Amino acid sequence: MLFSALPFRPAYIVIGAAALALAACGGASSDEPTGSAGAETIDNSATGAFAEMTRGSADATVTVIEYASVTCPHCATFHEQVYPAIKENYIDTGKVRFVFREFPTAPANLSIAGSMLARCAADEGGIDAYFLLLDTLFKTQGDPRQRTGWIFSENPRSELIKIAAQAGMSEDDLDACINRQELLTFLNENVDAGRNKYDIRSTPSFVVNGTVRHFSSVEDMSAALDEAIEKAGE
Repeated sequence: MLFSALPFRPAYIVIGAAALALAACGGASSDEPTGSAGAETIDNSATGAFAEMTRGSADATVTVIEYASVTCPHCATFHEQVYPAIKENYIDTGKVRFVFREFPTAPANLSIAGSMLARCAADEGGIDAYFLLLDTLFKTQGDPRQRTGWIFSENPRSELIKIAAQAGMSEDDLDACINRQELLTFLNENVDAGRNKYDIRSTPSFVVNGTVRHFSSVEDMSAALDEAIEKAGE
């Protein structure tokens, strides 16, 4: 999956795609394990836009990697209805380390633009700024029937400018961010790694200590995390 960035046009964003194979939003229907690649060691040496976007203790016995897209409504539902309880009960208590990685879904141009914006925010505000914008992107996806939100608006660029302002970024900052080729390359490499190592095909997908899982409720995910924590302590 290779993406290439082009400058903004007046009323919308254009990000071209070569050899494009987008993930399906909500394409997986089972919460059973679908494969294991072994637990991954998370490298936290990078900072700013190129950092691993993590929450929780580095000493946690369980690491969860989420592959998701800011334009995927199923991902938004997870972050609004499931993630808060998981964060409170597992991440904030030091039991689980959570890693978020972008994995684009349609519309590709907006998915990549939103991901790049959140990462650019981390250059100044760190990981907290990244997750602030990520949450906003999920909450303001909008309604296609009413043409609302930053995805379905007649002018997505204008909506993204408003979101960028939350992180103290100007319109010029947003334009510069979207045209950072090194950041686009970084996102492409992460997508390729997710496909090649974990065979990620749909969003949201979760890698729990190396095993790919799919969850639709707090109960399902909590049970899997409890099982992983118990197993890690053996």
